[in-house]
Amino acid sequence: MPSYSLSMHYRKTLTAAILALSACSRSGSLPVVSGAPPAPPAVAEPAVLAPHHDKVSIFARGNSKHYNPDPIVFQNNSIYVAFQNATQPTGTGGKSAIVEFDNRGKMVRQLGVKGRCDGMRWNPSTHRMWITVNEDANSSMFTWDPSSGALKHYAFSSAQHGGGYDDLAFVGGKAFIAASNPKLDPNGINKGPAVVSAVLKGDTAEVTPVLMGDAQATDIPTGKKVRLNLTDPDSMTVAPNGDVLLVSQADSEIVWIHDAGKASQSVSRLLVGTQLDDTVYATQRDGEFFVVDAKRNVIYSIRGRMRAGGLYTEAPDDSYVKGFVGVVDPKTGAVTPTITKFKSPTGLIFVPAKS
Repeated sequence: MPSYSLSMHYRKTLTAAILALSACSRSGSLPVVSGAPPAPPAVAEPAVLAPHHDKVSIFARGNSKHYNPDPIVFQNNSIYVAFQNATQPTGTGGKSAIVEFDNRGKMVRQLGVKGRCDGMRWNPSTHRMWITVNEDANSSMFTWDPSSGALKHYAFSSAQHGGGYDDLAFVGGKAFIAASNPKLDPNGINKGPAVVSAVLKGDTAEVTPVLMGDAQATDIPTGKKVRLNLTDPDSMTVAPNGDVLLVSQADSEIVWIHDAGKASQSVSRLLVGTQLDDTVYATQRDGEFFVVDAKRNVIYSIRGRMRAGGLYTEAPDDSYVKGFVGVVDPKTGAVTPTITKFKSPTGLIFVPAKS
């Protein structure tokens, strides 16, 4: 994954954040700040630190056969987690395991898919789970019907960007997929697609470019027109207004695509100063986050009072300030850690109360 740099001012700000978070772990309160599988923990108490009004618990654990968890989906009162196990991002290393848990964290069943599952989303139009494998190269995808068990494999029609396919998003009956690990030109620019739409035809997922890696966008804080260079398209989500969000992880950047795939499409971007992974909206104040901590092989549940409409994100272990879930200011790009002391949060979903 490409490296990134931070300004000295931002480094000082984030270093102060780390020190403050360390201090608050002793005091029990959180400040607001800008800017082979591991063995299961020996104790049952959760290792993370959250505000006093939130309740943290361990929802489920992996084991010696299910490890390296990453994508997570809530659907029909079940939680689905993809354990990547020993698989590699180009497709070697065997199979990933898609595990269904009931609402109490008990394993219901599992499904093996060949390759490394790094993208998994529920398609509300077809009532199927879409699963992408091998995000760096040799990508393909599956659809899975949990009610019947039917699993179907699809080859992608092309990979014009030279890499693979990763996370997914569904809006208005259309499927969008992040075009990950792009091949850059001699100047380090991604001139291939960063986001594609996909339509299933026979045994093929036909892809069409939606957002190019060097597309023009509006910089949100300044309102100026900028030229993107999306070198690491990764996770995706959908905003309450239907915009498609793409996190370009190594670029420390979030991109909003309004009217994705339409003639009226427009693009905005926000620099956030550190690498992020999954990013979701809390659609209401009362609800529950499920956070996958890959390095601990644990899925956490955090219940509490959220910021309604807030854009939440997570920082994995390759971020400058790592191991937290926090809130993004969509106007400035400042990130406020709210739940800390994860080892490497890689999957994040929000489930509204009474869902």
